[in-house]
Amino acid sequence: MLYILKVDVADAWKCLVRQPLRSFLSSLGIAIGVAAIVAMLSISEGAKRRVVMTIDSLGMSTLRIEPLGTSAADGANSGKLTGITQDDLELVSTWLGGRGSAAGYVKQEGVEIGLKTRIQVATVVGITPLWQLAEDIYREAGRNLVQADFDNQENNCLMGNELAVRLGTRPPVQIRYGGRAATVVGLLHQKGRLLTEGTGLSALDFDNSLFCPVATVPYTRVVGGRELLDGMVVTLNIVKEQQILSLAGQVNQLLITNHRGVRDINLVVPVKLLRDAKEKQRIFSVIMVTIAGLSLIVGGIGIMNMMLANIAEQTREIGLRMVLGASRARIVGFYLLGAMVLTLSGSFFGVLSGIVLSYLIQFFVGWDVAISLPGLVVAPGTAILVGLLFGSHPAFTAASLQPAEALRQV
Repeated sequence: MLYILKVDVADAWKCLVRQPLRSFLSSLGIAIGVAAIVAMLSISEGAKRRVVMTIDSLGMSTLRIEPLGTSAADGANSGKLTGITQDDLELVSTWLGGRGSAAGYVKQEGVEIGLKTRIQVATVVGITPLWQLAEDIYREAGRNLVQADFDNQENNCLMGNELAVRLGTRPPVQIRYGGRAATVVGLLHQKGRLLTEGTGLSALDFDNSLFCPVATVPYTRVVGGRELLDGMVVTLNIVKEQQILSLAGQVNQLLITNHRGVRDINLVVPVKLLRDAKEKQRIFSVIMVTIAGLSLIVGGIGIMNMMLANIAEQTREIGLRMVLGASRARIVGFYLLGAMVLTLSGSFFGVLSGIVLSYLIQFFVGWDVAISLPGLVVAPGTAILVGLLFGSHPAFTAASLQPAEALRQV
């Protein structure tokens, strides 16, 4: 059986190389379709990983809240905006109890931070006591800020990793910012940036920031006797998506009620962003693969046309094979093998071309791409099914010929 298969494969290959241009063009159709599917799935996977990276930076079990600007509110309520206050933070913290922790912050970008003769521009962030816990960020050297630093309003700070490298220092060290002196008591682990594209949140580079007790920074705004915050981070002690969404809705309603019905906050729920992004990505993948799959169908039609042309030219050969004892099943298998040879060769070059095309798109267009194993399996697998489907008709057509009539063909 193995010997017969080997012989038929060799014969199928010889039949195809008799018409090299025709075989190449038929295989090219499959290669283009496979390359398109690989490239589309790579783009989709790259977009998915980018979204997951964004969500991971925000924290899967967190809620992030920032005030809306007046331009984002409707005209009736724009004059009633209050933003996020210390009262809101205390209200949410009390309401959460043991279900999580809440922290607030104010920030000022573009602040000059000086160490002796060296000056670097960075972001100064005033934080509340539970901020480190809420952001899940800890020290690498020195010590953390403790409750006494907040209670006594000590000018002690934590420094981001890259900012410390740029200043060429490690804690403890005396610095100056905003016209005041401060002591850096701790160095934070690297955490990277808070990726906020498409969320409506403002970005924050943890590694290039200085973090001090909120009462010690000169950037706090007070309106109507209330101290305003630039944002709030709520970290929940749960991981189930539905429970997070439920608590997020309750926190949102709690703040709206506290603001007397004025919707002046932007509450971002990372798990909801992830759910929405996955759904959009799934739809995008289906659409793109469907479009790319059309070229595979065109390639399959090309293979069918070529095989029919070969059968028309080889009618007497088919009749001779039957007379010499070839069964109809073997004739079907022989021409299906020919279709598979074309399909597999096209798939091989299509996968290579798809990988190259993906990286060219990344280089010239700037899109994130990621070569996924499912894409490398789905594309040639689909091509093989197409080859079998469109190769079946010519194969059964050849097997249905009558030997006597086939031998009389000129």
